Amino acid sequence: MIDRVLKAIITASVGLMALLYVAHNIANLPQAFDFFVYTTSHTDQEAYPVTILPVPPKFLIVAGMIVVFGLEFLAGLGGLFGAWKLWGMRNASAAEFEAAKKWAKIAMGAAVLNWWGLFQGVAIAGYQLWQMPLGQGPFDGSWVYGGMAMMTLIYLGQRESELAS
Repeated sequence: MIDRVLKAIITASVGLMALLYVAHNIANLPQAFDFFVYTTSHTDQEAYPVTILPVPPKFLIVAGMIVVFGLEFLAGLGGLFGAWKLWGMRNASAAEFEAAKKWAKIAMGAAVLNWWGLFQGVAIAGYQLWQMPLGQGPFDGSWVYGGMAMMTLIYLGQRESELAS
């Protein structure tokens, strides 16, 4: 039973974190756009001045923002909804609890895709965000946030035994 409660609470905490990040991104939309432009501009890349990925046009930056914000929104709302479903099924059979994990797993997968796939893969490695003065926060943060979501996803993936009572 303790694992079922923990799975719901941990999923809710990661979902809430993602929802707060997307809310801050939307509340600071002009600054978020400027940051996306900066991070894809090849500016301040002194250690490795050649970046293979091209500077994207503005419409692709907007598309990228929509994808990032969409994944954060899915991770946030899906995580909270998934946690609610897990909480509601904490006393159910193992099969029913397993089925209730659907939205929690989708949400954590969206978070991993966003923070490890897009941030670590595209922004950090592809656009070399790691060497920009403003890149250290997203570099460190996306690693931690993606790790939190991945650990939650792994934990959710562990099957439940039938309740003794």
